[in-house]
Amino acid sequence: MKKLLKIFAVIVSLLTISISAASAESPYPATLENGVLICVDGGMGVGRYADKDSVSVDKYAPPFYELSIDIFTVNFSEEYWKEHGNYIYSPYNISNTVRLYFRYNWDTKTIFHKQNDVWKVWDLNRHYSHADGNPLIPYAAEVAFVSAYHMKFFDDKTGYDGYRVIDKVLYDALGI
Repeated sequence: MKKLLKIFAVIVSLLTISISAASAESPYPATLENGVLICVDGGMGVGRYADKDSVSVDKYAPPFYELSIDIFTVNFSEEYWKEHGNYIYSPYNISNTVRLYFRYNWDTKTIFHKQNDVWKVWDLNRHYSHADGNPLIPYAAEVAFVSAYHMKFFDDKTGYDGYRVIDKVLYDALGI
C-alpha cells in the first residue's frame, strides 16, 4: 500500500508540474525598445525579436505581396534568470541582425519565406518546434504583415488555428 501511495504522489506531482508549466507565460519580454521589437522566438537565454519599424514592402501586386523585416538576436542575463526565473526585466544586449523575406498570397492565405535564395511555402496550420523547423518564421511573417498593413494577419481569415505571436495588446497599440 505504501508503494502505491508513493506512485500516486509522484504522478500527482508530475501532473502539477506539467500543468503549471503549460499555463506559464513566456519567460521573455513580449516587446523591447519601447514596443519596437516584438518577440518572435526564444530559448536558452536568447530571444529573437522582429523590428516592426524595419518592415519594407518589397512588392505590392495584389493578391501577391512581398515584405522583409529585420530580426534581432537578443542575449539576456543568466544571473537575472537564476534570481527571477524569467527575463522580463533582465538586462540584455543585441548581438546581431538578419533580414527575413516573406511572400504572401492573399487569395490562398499562404506565406513563403526565402531560404538560401529559394522561396519555400510555410504551413500556417502547423506548430513548428526548433527540432523540425524554425518557429520564428510564421511569427516574424505575421509581425511584418501587421506592421506593414495595419490590419490583422490576412484580415484574420486564414482558417488556421489562430495561434499568434502578436497578442491583442499589440493590435490595440496599432489601433487595429
